[in-house]
Order: sequence, then C-alpha cells, then structure tokens
Amino acid sequence: MKRTILTLILILSAWTAGAQDSFIFDMPDDFAAIDTVPQPRKFKSIHLIGVSYTANLSGVSSTPSIGQERIWTYKNFGISYTYYHAMWDYLFNFGVVIGAKHGYEGFTSPYEGYGATYEVLEFPLLSQFKLDFSRFRLLLNLGPYYGYRLSTDNEEGFNDYDQRHDYGVIAGVGLAVVFKPFELHLEGNYKYALASVYHTYKYSDIYWLFTYPQNIMFSASLHFQLW
Repeated sequence: MKRTILTLILILSAWTAGAQDSFIFDMPDDFAAIDTVPQPRKFKSIHLIGVSYTANLSGVSSTPSIGQERIWTYKNFGISYTYYHAMWDYLFNFGVVIGAKHGYEGFTSPYEGYGATYEVLEFPLLSQFKLDFSRFRLLLNLGPYYGYRLSTDNEEGFNDYDQRHDYGVIAGVGLAVVFKPFELHLEGNYKYALASVYHTYKYSDIYWLFTYPQNIMFSASLHFQLW
C-alpha cells in the first residue's frame, strides 16, 4: 500500500513539474521586443536667413487729437535670422526671429508743427509660434522692437520737442510656403509704439500731449535654410 501511494506521489510530482515547465515555456517574453520599440522622434533645428519687403500703413493715436491721418509708405526693407527649435525635444512649434529693418513711417496733420514722414531704423526681436502642415506653416508673431528715427521731412528738422528713440510691441500672423531650401513668408503685423513721437509738453505745459505711432505692416520675405 505504501509503495502504491509513493508511486502515485512520484507520478503526480513528475506531471506537476512537466506542467510548470510547459507553462513557463509558453509564457510570452515581455522583454523580447524591447529593442524594437520606436525611439522618440528627434527634431532637427532649422536656421533661416531672409530678406523682406513691407508695405506700411502708418499713423498715430493722439490725445488730445491733432487731426492726424494715416499714410502709406512703400520703401521698407529688412533682413532677418530665424531659429526654429524643439522644446524638450518634443514641441517643435517655437522659434525666434531677430531682424533689422530700414524704412519710412509717419502721419499727416492739418496743424502747423505736427505731422511728418520719418526715416527709421528698427530692430525687432520676436517669438514665433508655427504650425506645420504639408508644405505650409501658420505663423504667429509676438515680441518687442527698438527703433530710431534717422531723419524727418520737416524743413526745420528735429527740434527739442521731437523724440527720436522708439520702442514698443509687434504682433501678427502669417503663412509660410516651404520649398526647401527656400521659404516664402507672407505676413501681416501690427506695431504699437510705447514711446510718444513728441515730448508730452509740446502742446502745453498744463495739457500733456500723447502721440503714439501705430503701423499696420504687410510683408513678403524670402528665406534660405542655412542648415
């Protein structure tokens, strides 16, 4: 009897061990395909150098009003450097635009001593958000600028009431057409100055004058991808 029980125990043990080996053998290896997992996408930074042309609808906002009217200027040209980069190697939607522009802006007024067309030199520093699709990019611009008025068409030139330094904010949208290594950018931007054209006491020592330039700029620029 004991021999029979011992034989049954040995047979059962052997069968259990075989079942375990079969179970272990049939289990999928979760680490077998670890080397086949796709790596995170790496984005290559883009560097662009470009030249631009701008048609500018220029004017001012003034308090009190000086009867100001907008003017169009067309001799506006610039150069720029654009750097697109990936944030945390994941969000490839951001860039920085550094530029230098030469052109003209101003306004007219029926009152003597007010209104002029100025030759200006401008340096924008913009953050640019982009959204790529097919061969196109949607662009969104926002950032500060610094400018300096080089000359005026007033016969008397600049006087003590004129301010030649200019600074403010630029915001706008655009569309880029990509045909590597070139890109064509069409943009519309709004520029609002935070520095008045005139000193506040030009109008009166009691009633201050605030005259801030405003420009609506329509530009086309051709860019070349450096690398």
